[in-house]
Amino acid sequence: MIKKKIYKHIAVIPARSGSVGFPKKNQIFFDNTADFLDNLLWLDEIIVTSNDKVVLKKARERKYIDHKRSKVLSKSNVSIKSVFKELVDSLNIEDDVILWLFYLPILYKNISDFEKAKIIIEKPKTNSLCTFIPAKTHPFNTWRYERNKKKLSQYIKNNCFRRQDLPPAWMHYHYVSCFKAKILKKLNSELLNAETYPVFLSDNYAKNLIEIDEPKNYEKWKKINRKLKYSNEKKK
Repeated sequence: MIKKKIYKHIAVIPARSGSVGFPKKNQIFFDNTADFLDNLLWLDEIIVTSNDKVVLKKARERKYIDHKRSKVLSKSNVSIKSVFKELVDSLNIEDDVILWLFYLPILYKNISDFEKAKIIIEKPKTNSLCTFIPAKTHPFNTWRYERNKKKLSQYIKNNCFRRQDLPPAWMHYHYVSCFKAKILKKLNSELLNAETYPVFLSDNYAKNLIEIDEPKNYEKWKKINRKLKYSNEKKK
């Protein structure tokens, strides 16, 4: 009988300081994600990579691994892949470790979504996984404008004129995002490649995924959260 491989799972919380749209949002929303992670009993470690002293202090209080991020990797134009690469290299994370990305501004989390993803990512042929939501703007309907030529051109040439003729279009969303460390170098800046296992979320489900970048996003989330709590109470 072939024994099932036992993987080590590490959650990574990236939380740089300096948010302009919603000041100190990572400090404010840290406990929301931390409380959720503390209920994922199969996580072996939780790493917080940040240049924010308050966030790092919160991490230490929870017995997480606090990783002080360098100034170079704390800039707004740094990719999440670069952050993970620095972590993997500096902490000597082994190839078969499964790394999970948790963005603090994404407040909605359903534990069953992560349990299902764990089963999928542990399969030998699955090296990365990410959730996808319906594209808000279909790529067939997008155009570029070259000012110097004063000319319009389609990003993707097509002649579709009916909505029902548009092929399905999806955009990645880091609600659930995980990968085996060995594949990191083959992923793009958003931790994806052509072999990434896609988990497609319905449009109704995607409405719960409000990323808090501005106060108005937070107000929208609070309304949705009240509805979710009310719905759960009714089920009971």
